Amino acid sequence: MSAPASSAATPGERPAIDAAALMQIHFSFAASRILAAALELQLFAALSSGEKTAAELIDATGCSARGLPMLLDALVPLGLISKHDGRYKPTPVAEQYLAKGKPEYIGTGLLHVIRQSTESWNHLADIVRTGKPYEAIEEQKAAEEFFPGLVRWLHVSNAEPARRLAEALKPAVAKNPVVLDVACGSGIWGIRFAQAEPTAQVIANDYPKVLETVTRGYVEREGVSARYRYAPGDIKQAPIPRESCDLILLGNIVHSEGEAASRTIFRKCFELLKPGGQVAIIDMIPNDERTGPPFALIFALNMLVNTSTGSTYTLPEYRSWLAEAGFGEVTTVDVSSHSPVIVARKS
Repeated sequence: MSAPASSAATPGERPAIDAAALMQIHFSFAASRILAAALELQLFAALSSGEKTAAELIDATGCSARGLPMLLDALVPLGLISKHDGRYKPTPVAEQYLAKGKPEYIGTGLLHVIRQSTESWNHLADIVRTGKPYEAIEEQKAAEEFFPGLVRWLHVSNAEPARRLAEALKPAVAKNPVVLDVACGSGIWGIRFAQAEPTAQVIANDYPKVLETVTRGYVEREGVSARYRYAPGDIKQAPIPRESCDLILLGNIVHSEGEAASRTIFRKCFELLKPGGQVAIIDMIPNDERTGPPFALIFALNMLVNTSTGSTYTLPEYRSWLAEAGFGEVTTVDVSSHSPVIVARKS
């Protein structure tokens, strides 16, 4: 068999693709639909009790003898199910996160996002043409309906990066710090800092419904509620005293706010921080030329689809906006995630 044709690429460029690769691009949608179907049918829960044959799973799920084996086999190359001698079992990541009833189950949030994304992204061409989102999920009513379904997934997926960030920031933060977690959702970024620094006091900020129905539950479950207080509302108007915070966490906020609102938020953060305080910005950061990484660029389109002004922004853009707000030193922290965390200090 001959090797596939390719053309040499100059440094920084991706190799040329051929017609077969276009077919792969087309079918890239299928992986999320396969995952969604498996979650809807609760296949991972059915497999969590041990290896099973397709026939046993057909009996357990009531699925067709034609359809279920095809779905099971398609889950194998996705790394979600393993197959040996005609018997199937979930891989460790599927067992941990996708089997309903397990402590770290995130299937409900994944299904919520897949369904919402499928509907909104189907309109991408019209959205690109008009520049208007399918639905502006950053607005309070939509946000209070959309984000609770997403939070469980984000809480689990961000837990380890949040722990790494807390350990990296802790040595440079003042004693008995006051930490403001902006638009906190589940509160994972502030929770991990509170767990790393027992003297920290955390202010959780988000829309009132999110704080009441989501954040409080996670804070109590993680055992840090005694050191939490709540500041409901938009951070730009939240009644928090000037120069009262040692650390402000902006966990995946900027991409949905857009440039103008984010620059206002940076000025607000500068106002709320004590001298020497820091703001940590967690977000998807494309390279300076906006040629990669893929996730940061695709997520910018996700913001086009779902917000009025959101996007993803490069490090030079962040440096410029932070300097405009008054911040001095700007550094980055590697938390082994899709992008480094940007940290800026108030001189």
